[in-house]
Parts: sequence; structure tokens; C-alpha cells
Amino acid sequence: MPSGAPTTAAAPEGTPGSARVPTKGPGTVGTTIDGLISGMNTTQIIAQLMQLERLPEQAMTQRQTTAQNMVTGLQGLNTKVSSLGTLAKALVPDAVAKTNLWQTAKATTSDSSRVTATTGTGAVPGSLAFTVTSLATAGSAVSTGTVASTSTQVSAGSILVAKGATALGFSGVDANGAVTGTHKITVTQSSTGPSITSSAQASTIRVDGSNNVLSYKLDNGAVKTVTIGPNNYPPGQLAQAVQQATSGDLRVVVGANGAITLTSTHEGAAATLALDPGTTLAGFASGTSSTAGVDGKVRLDIVNPDGSSTPGVAVDVAPAAGLVKPVSDLNGQTVNLTVSGPIRAGSATATQVAVGGSQTLADVVSALNADPTLGVSSAAVSVGGAYRLQVSSTTTGAGSDITFGSGAFQANTLGTMQQLTAGSDTVLHVGTGSGAYDVRSSTTTVTGILPGVDVTALKADASTTVTLGVTLDTQGMSDKVKAMVDQANAVLGYISSNSTWDATKKVGGPLMSSSLARTLTDQITTAVIGTSSSSPAMAGVSVQKDGTLVFDPQAFADAWAKNPTSVQTTMTALGQQISDLATQASDPIDGLITGQVQSQQQTITDIGKQIDDFEVRMTARQDSLTRQYAALETALGQLQSQSQWLGGQLAGLSANTASSK
Repeated sequence: MPSGAPTTAAAPEGTPGSARVPTKGPGTVGTTIDGLISGMNTTQIIAQLMQLERLPEQAMTQRQTTAQNMVTGLQGLNTKVSSLGTLAKALVPDAVAKTNLWQTAKATTSDSSRVTATTGTGAVPGSLAFTVTSLATAGSAVSTGTVASTSTQVSAGSILVAKGATALGFSGVDANGAVTGTHKITVTQSSTGPSITSSAQASTIRVDGSNNVLSYKLDNGAVKTVTIGPNNYPPGQLAQAVQQATSGDLRVVVGANGAITLTSTHEGAAATLALDPGTTLAGFASGTSSTAGVDGKVRLDIVNPDGSSTPGVAVDVAPAAGLVKPVSDLNGQTVNLTVSGPIRAGSATATQVAVGGSQTLADVVSALNADPTLGVSSAAVSVGGAYRLQVSSTTTGAGSDITFGSGAFQANTLGTMQQLTAGSDTVLHVGTGSGAYDVRSSTTTVTGILPGVDVTALKADASTTVTLGVTLDTQGMSDKVKAMVDQANAVLGYISSNSTWDATKKVGGPLMSSSLARTLTDQITTAVIGTSSSSPAMAGVSVQKDGTLVFDPQAFADAWAKNPTSVQTTMTALGQQISDLATQASDPIDGLITGQVQSQQQTITDIGKQIDDFEVRMTARQDSLTRQYAALETALGQLQSQSQWLGGQLAGLSANTASSK
């Protein structure tokens, strides 16, 4: 190069042939380089070169897509196999959960308009006949008086509300001095009447004129004599005849050895029962005196803020109607209980409710509704322009009656509270003889009337007998077997549809290369085929020529009717075998499908990392090519500039030479 020849860097801007390459930023090489000097489409050239460079990435992406499709296919299979395992497990008795499909019972009633029935765990075949004497109702009370407005003051500041006391034998609960908070009235011992028991009776008792007289005295009163008609009586029928003859004075029951027990309906320690010497009734000795009756025992418990109770000291309460008995808690707070008759074990609540504001009827309604522990709903009811207080229990049953303290309301306002509706239990009466008994529930549902069987009473009718029948649920068994077979077909169909070759798209299903899927198909069909000694086909489950399964419910029903034990054994074995293979395949921790899903997911992750690394290399490669072509354009620009400069210099020399001549 001649001395003083310019370089590109020194060439002034605008010098003919100079090349300026746009840049991406400081320290980077420009990318807009399309043939400014060379005339070549360098962007296209680089893109084509990079396309060749990226060919390995396409293979990696395809592998990743294949793995993802495999994951999706396996996850779908896993879901279906897991469901199959659950349905198969239902065919296997579970001693821990106490479930056994082959002993599952169903309950029906002879009149579903009066009683419905449901079965649960432990239900066994059986039957029971009964009448619905009553339905559970909620107790309610209403004021005897009215007030002109809900803003009328009716309370002195607090009222005592009791719930459930009537069922215990108390018609009234009143505060005796200062009583605060909530108390529980607990009857720990029912009152009973005195009783006399005969000697053991024969299975048939011949009653005639020599042994048919019963003479007895109640509470040391006058002698009463009844005569039993001559007949041959089983003990139960004789007991019934005696009870009817005594017109409600005695309750008569038969013991396990046929002995007959007479119990006075007059209860308490003061009650007595004695047989007069005129008694000749078979099995009873004349002149026998009873054991003493028993008074009830009652205590007043403190209900603590956390719901626990602090028991009081139990006191004896005689079952004498009209008796007022004070009962105190451990803090000396006392309530007076007014006895209405026999005392029965159980509990009731008594709560002192503070009435805020001006103690108006509206305030009373608000205070009663604000305390959820009372279990009541109250309202001011308009009656002909005036208002009564009406309070109803939010629960049903004989223990839902509501009573108020006698001084709850001011004189000349609401008066006293009287019963509007008696709380009652649902009562199912079983039997008609002396051994007849009642089954009670505080709701319309009677739980466990037979083992594992609940009934719900819909209508009371003491004249209509309803029969409850519990039988083995063969239809339910058949439905469970069918559900398992249907799900097994769903698994087989899923494997088949995801393992075929699509000739149009020229691609195979995601499970086409899965040996596990093929193994599952073989295992399921092999289990259904069974063995020579245990073939599910005998119970209606078989494999068709196309490999699908079929269930014949009529064949199942016929097989069950013929030999239920064999059906249970065979189908239990089938259920266990399919349940085991389903668990082996789909267990969320170490199932075979789970393992393959995890393996494919790891492959996807690994390929993703490879693609990321490849992208880094490709970015570097593209930058390298960009720099190379940029440098080429720069070099060409420099050469072009120098060529133009030299051409100018030569032209100048030629002109100077010509002028000098």
C-alpha cells in the first residue's frame, strides 16, 4: 500500500465505497448486513446454514413429544386401572372395614308410604312386624295471656326456661332464689313399683277353678280380687290375661324361665304390693308381700362454659304428683321441681335467660332466639289485634317439651306458659301379647331396629301393621360384578385404541411400544378365564372372541341361587386377582405404571435441558456467522474504497503527465 493511503476507519463519511454496518449495541456485531457491499442475501444464507445446524434439535424435540405422549397415555391408563382396582376390591370381603359384598343385605317394607328402610354395615337377613304408634314431634308452649303490643313490658328482667323436664316426670321447674346460667337436671335412677315373681312356670299352664284367683292389695289398701278364665295358657298368654284383668293396676311380664312378675303401677318407696290369702293363681303363693318400690334420684348439675358439667348431689324424689322438690347444685343454687308422676332416667336443661332492653315482649323474643344453647325458636304471634308469646323446640322427641318458671312474666301480661304441642317420640310397637314392646326414637328415624338397619317413619297408624324384611341383595352383588367387568373393558379398550397404527398420519399410538400395556391386557383376560377349578364363567363372567369381557346377569343369578358359596369363592378370587394386579400397576408410590410415567417425565426433563444447551450453542453459532459475514462486508468495503482511491490517484497521475508534455 502506498505511503499515505487511507484506511476505512480514516475514510471520511460519505466517501464513495465506504461501508457502515449497523450494530445491535455496544460490544455486539450487527445483524443487518444483507449484501450492502457484496450484493449477497447474507441473512438468508445464515438462516439456511442455521437450519442445517438445527437438524439435531428436531430429533430431540420429536423424542420429547413422543415421551410426552407416552406420559399422557400412561396417566390415562393409570387412572382407569386404579378405578378397576377399586371396583375389584369391592368383591373382596374386608375384615377390618367389616364389609362383605356377598353378605350385603337390602331392606324393604310392606308399606313404603308409612315406613322406609335403609341398610348399612352389619345388616343381616331378618324380618320384624310393628305398628307406628306415633311420629316424633317438637314440643311447643304458648302464653295464656296476650298483650296489645310487642313493646309492652312483660318481664322483670330474667326468665327460667326448661327443656325436656316433662319427659323426666316434672311438670314445673322454678327458680328458688337466685339462679344463674344453665343447669342440667339429671335423673340418675328411675322410680319403680314393688313387684312379686311367681315360681317357674311350665310351657303350658292349665288354669281351672282351683287356680284361677288373684287377690292383691296396693299400698296397704283394700283387697282386689280378679278371676282368670279357665284355659291352657302359655306363660305369655297367662301374663296378658292377668294384666287385662287387673285393669291397669299391675304390669305383668314373663321371665326367661317362664316365671311371671307382677309389678305395681304405683311407684316409689311408699308403694306396696301384697297377695291376699285368697290367691290361688298358679305359681303364686298366697300371703306373699312384695319388695319395696324405689324413689327416683335427681341431681342439679352445673353446665360450665366449655360445655362440661359439674355434677351435684343426687336426692330422692318420690313419684307423687304435685310434690314440689327443691334440688341444689354444689354452689347452693336451687330449683324447685314439681312432680307429675313416675320419675324417669334422663336429663333436661334449665337456663336463666336475661332479658335486656325494657323487658318488652319483643325483647323476650329476641333474648330467647339469641341463645342457641336453649334449642328453641320464639315468636310474637298476632291473634285478633293482640300478641301471644309462642315458643317451639328446634328438636323433636319426648325430651323437647318446653316449660317456663311460674313467675317468668309480670302479672296481667302474658300470664303463664301452657303446653301447645307435646313433644313426642317416634314409637314403633312390636307385638300384641304380654311381651309386646315399644321402640322409641326422638326423630322420625329409628336407628338399628335390626342390626345395621334404620327405618324412617312417615305416617302414624296404630291399626296398620308394617313388615320390615331384610334379604341378601343379589341385585346389588350383580351390579358390583358388572361394574368391575365394564371397567375392565374400559381398560382393555383404552389400551387397544392407544396401541394402534394410524395409517393416515403414519404414527403409532402412545402405548404401541409399551410392553406393560400388553402385559396388563394378558393378565386381565387370564384372570377372567380362570382355572379348571375356579372359572368365573360359571358366574356369568367370560372372555369373548374379540378379547373383550362379557357379564351375563341371569347366569349370575342362576348360579347364586344354585350354589352361593361357590359363586362367592370364585368371584372373590377374581376380585382379589384383579385388585392385586391393579395395585401392582397403579400404586402411586411403586406401581409399574407410576414408575414408567416418572421415567418418561425424567426423559422429558433431560431432553429439555439438552435443547436448552443446544439453543445456547445455536445462539453462539448464529452470532459467529453474523460476525463473519459482517467482517466480510467490511473487508469488501475496505477493498472497494482503496480501489476507488487508487483509481483516483492513477487518474490524477495520468492527467499531470499529459499536461507536462
